[in-house]
Amino acid sequence: MAQLIDYLEKVENLTFDQEPLNILDKVCINEIGYLTYEKWLTASDLKKPINLHDFAEGKELNPDYSFMVTKERVELAEAIVRSRRFASLSLSDYRSVLDKEVEKQFAAMIFSLPELDYHQLVFRGTDDSVIGWKEDFQLTYSREIPAHRSALAFLSEHLPNLSGHIAVSGHSKGGNLALYSAVQSSTALREQIAELLLLDSPGLMKSLLEKPSYQELKARMTVIRPQDSVVGVMLYWERSAQLVAAEGIGFAQHNALSWEVDLATNDFVHEDQPTEMSQRLEETFQEWIETLPNQELKQVCDLVFDTILDSGIESLDDIGIQALPQIGQMLQEFGNLSDKQKKVLQDGFNQLLWIFWKSGNKKTSLSKLELPDFIKKLSELRNHD
Repeated sequence: MAQLIDYLEKVENLTFDQEPLNILDKVCINEIGYLTYEKWLTASDLKKPINLHDFAEGKELNPDYSFMVTKERVELAEAIVRSRRFASLSLSDYRSVLDKEVEKQFAAMIFSLPELDYHQLVFRGTDDSVIGWKEDFQLTYSREIPAHRSALAFLSEHLPNLSGHIAVSGHSKGGNLALYSAVQSSTALREQIAELLLLDSPGLMKSLLEKPSYQELKARMTVIRPQDSVVGVMLYWERSAQLVAAEGIGFAQHNALSWEVDLATNDFVHEDQPTEMSQRLEETFQEWIETLPNQELKQVCDLVFDTILDSGIESLDDIGIQALPQIGQMLQEFGNLSDKQKKVLQDGFNQLLWIFWKSGNKKTSLSKLELPDFIKKLSELRNHD
């Protein structure tokens, strides 16, 4: 089945007069927001609009591939910037911050198509940093995370300088940042936003769904998630999602480059219902958040991620054969937790697994879930001590 890269090959020489800007174009633009432009462009370049076609002409990107900057994403970016269709695409106002002190991972930028007077403010999803993943987990118990404040500040700084058709988009945590900042922004700023494009992203806390600003923006939201979504069913929504077919199962479908495309209609291949597993996960996440007190969720988050950081692992790219000493240190750090800390972890995850099992027990076509090995190991360590 065709995917986004196949779509780009089809339309590479088509102008927007020949094939109007569509949802696939917008998702492609959002996807190249994951690239680390600060490695190719100077700080002064990033402060002003830069035409990506002109920048890429005659150059090979030759990036260091990583969890975030994948070969597939680079190929997608090259297909975009070397095409006739996106010859005018520019990047401006790029900002990327990783702050360990306040536990914040944030990146945002603006892509523009001047001939259409179109601007897309893209909030990047979670990168490869452990800090970024810890901040994601904080969404389960904190009404506002540090990246939320940065997203709102980004909108407040740049929206007043734009005109024309403005879309605000994000994939994964980026979609959550896009939605949160739009809901929390002023009436004047919200009026400038023509559409919110939210791609397999977590929703919001229930209290924010009741705000008039959320209700006002609902008609402008396009929520897309794969049929077997894991991330997009976290937290709460009051807006139905468009479900799309994708390769793989579970978290593998989180990657937008795995989503299936209909080249006859220049749209995604849509599905009517989520998978049973995705429905089960949605129920599980919501009940776990409602059942476990915020303080206990915070304790679980801090114990897991601080233990990983204390072992010297700061990035998902650090996890591999060459990082066996750090991984060994991480396992030792977990083993060195106090009995009380181990119990907090075990109780928190056991409750999550119990809720998951309970939801599946209503639907007997899914098998019951065994406790994962690392939880068993923690229990053995606690009993051994």
